[in-house]
Parts: sequence; structure tokens; C-alpha cells
Amino acid sequence: MLPILSLCSLISLSTFVLSCPGHIGHGHANIQTASPPRKLALTDVRIFNGHGLSAPTTIVISGSHITDNIKDAEHFNASGHVLLPGLIDSHVHPTNITHLQQLARWGVTTGMTMACFSAAQCASLQNHTGLTNVFRSSAPAAAPGSAHGNLTSFVDHTGVLLVHNSSDAVRWTQLQMQSRPDYIKLIAEAPGLSQDTLNALVIESHSFGKKVVCHAATFSAYSQAVTAGVDQIHHSPLDKPITCTIAEEIKKNGRAVVPTLAIMKAIADTQSSTSSFNASLATAAELRRKRVPILAGTDANLQPGIVATVPFGTSLHEELELLVEAGLSSVEALRAATVEPARVWGLEDRGVVKVGMRADLVLVKGDPVRDVRESRNVKKVWIGGVEVEGVGA
Repeated sequence: MLPILSLCSLISLSTFVLSCPGHIGHGHANIQTASPPRKLALTDVRIFNGHGLSAPTTIVISGSHITDNIKDAEHFNASGHVLLPGLIDSHVHPTNITHLQQLARWGVTTGMTMACFSAAQCASLQNHTGLTNVFRSSAPAAAPGSAHGNLTSFVDHTGVLLVHNSSDAVRWTQLQMQSRPDYIKLIAEAPGLSQDTLNALVIESHSFGKKVVCHAATFSAYSQAVTAGVDQIHHSPLDKPITCTIAEEIKKNGRAVVPTLAIMKAIADTQSSTSSFNASLATAAELRRKRVPILAGTDANLQPGIVATVPFGTSLHEELELLVEAGLSSVEALRAATVEPARVWGLEDRGVVKVGMRADLVLVKGDPVRDVRESRNVKKVWIGGVEVEGVGA
């Protein structure tokens, strides 16, 4: 997301970053978010298997996982419904328990959080029973004086989170590794990190076995990210679409892209004179033509003063619809929020509905394969076998 913020929003963000993580956990203890786990058999339900819908069948939830043992299970007739794997938002910015609740109620059972300026605060959002299971990034690597660097400087006055040049890559990466992030986030922008610095950051991050995601919201930033060899490129250009050559390079190197069309559309709607959402759509279309793995991510945030915000939970369903608008089939769009992110992120316990997997499940009325908009008809959600209350709200 482009970091265009007011002074008010920067103050709000710094307050969030410096807040006591224990307070957040305490708030969760007083909020009832889910029903206790029980053994439940969903009968006469069609399953999205990554390629289409199965014939009506039975799926049993036992504890936190899916089992084939139906003995002593309660029964729920799910005729007329489709069971999806829990949805994965590959780019999201929750800052409190309410955001996790909103994600969960709309079937987003896993979220990849970005821009963890405070590792302790981000960690405080993890491992809450019955709430969206979140993974966390490093602080974003940005250059002094850049748009994202200015944001970093406002949040952290020490300057240690900024990356000055390629020789600073070792220090910065080692500092980030002290908080054990799940992946590393870099920022490609102009003005911003040099190509040599991005290259060095990728090399150092990979030496620690960490995947690298890169913010790239312009054509030139995409070129930088591709040259640096990042594992994932997040966002899509609002100036001009990528070329087939760039898409081919991404595919050849086995990279994935998270176009975040929902936020790109929101930005273009507010900056129509300088931003073209058609460029973002065309980029997603080109990536699809070249068979680049596409992951659904929204950049969901509700930070006051940001140039554009998108809501938690509902925005992932909008993202699926926008991916279809860009040329993906409904099956491909659904895979972008289930099978593909589970594979790309290495989440071997989720992304498909089968025995032995985590019971991260979303029951929807209708047929989202026929019409992806029907993914919004969320009727029940389970996260780790725990049923979420207040779904679709």
C-alpha cells in the first residue's frame, strides 16, 4: 500500500506500534468469539477440491482436524451448500482483536500480516483460539527519505529499522532475525532502496532460510523486484501494466504475485488523475496468461489518514471478484485464496479439505464455482475446528 498518511494517522499508527501487547491479549479474554469444538459431521455437502466441486459427501470435524471417523458425531445437513477450505489473505494489516474477528467472520482463517514495526505487538495477535491464524513479517526494509522510510522514521526514532545501502543489509537482516519473523518484507519504490541494496537484502534473507516479499506498486518497482530475485511481489502497478517479458521472468524463476487488486482499486478511485486501475487489471491478466502463481491478498487496513482503506474480511471476497474481472476463472480465483497460498507459503496443514488437515473450513450457500460472488454467502466458519460466531457480519 502506498504510505500517504496525515499527521493524525501517523500519531495513531505510532500509538498502535508502541501499545502494550498484553493489553490486546487481555481484551481478547473478555470477547466471546467462537463456540467450543465438538465432533461434527457435515452431510450432503459438496467440497471445493481445487478443480471444481465434488459430489455430495460427508466431512467430519473432530477437534482441530478433519477425520473420517463419524462415530458419535453430531450431524448437520449441508445440502445446497459448498464447503471451502479456509480462505487465506496473503497481505493484511490487522492491528487488534476486532480485526481478527472481522476476518474470521467472513471465512478468512489465515492471514499473512505485513509491516511489523513491533514484533511483540504483531506476535500478540497470534495463536488466539477461534480467531484468524496470522503469520508475521519483519519490519519493512525501506531507505531513508523514501515514502516508506519516512513512515518508519516516524514510528521508530532510532533509525535502526532503515537500510542505508547494500553494506547495511547484513546488519539489518540480523536485527530482524532476532524477532524470528516468518518472512522478510522489502520495499521497492523511487526514491528508495538501490538495486544493489535490494539484491543484498534478498541474499541475506535467503541465507537465513526466509522467504522474501516485496512491495512494488509501480512498473519500475516490479522490474527492481524481479531483478532482486524476491520470492513474492505484492501489489500491481497503477502507472502502467507489466510487460509479457517481466511476467515470463517471474514465471521462469518460480515466483508468485499478490496483486492486491482491492486496495489498488481503492487507491485509483481516490487518485483517478494519477492512478490507473486498468494497469493493475492488465498486470493480473498478463500474469495469468503466463501461468504465474497468483495469490489473493487485500492489503486490508482501517488506518485513518491512509490514502485508501479496505475492510477486513469482506475485502477478500471483493479480491476474488476482481481477480475474475482480470480474467481468472472462478476456480482459479478460489485457488488463489486456498490451494495456491498454502503451497507457496509452505502451509502443509491447510488449503484443501481432506482427512488429516486442519479444520479450517468455510460453508457457503450456493455455488461459488459457478459464480464467485456467492463466496460471500458465508453461513458457517471453523478455525482449527472451533466454530466462529457471528459469521457474515
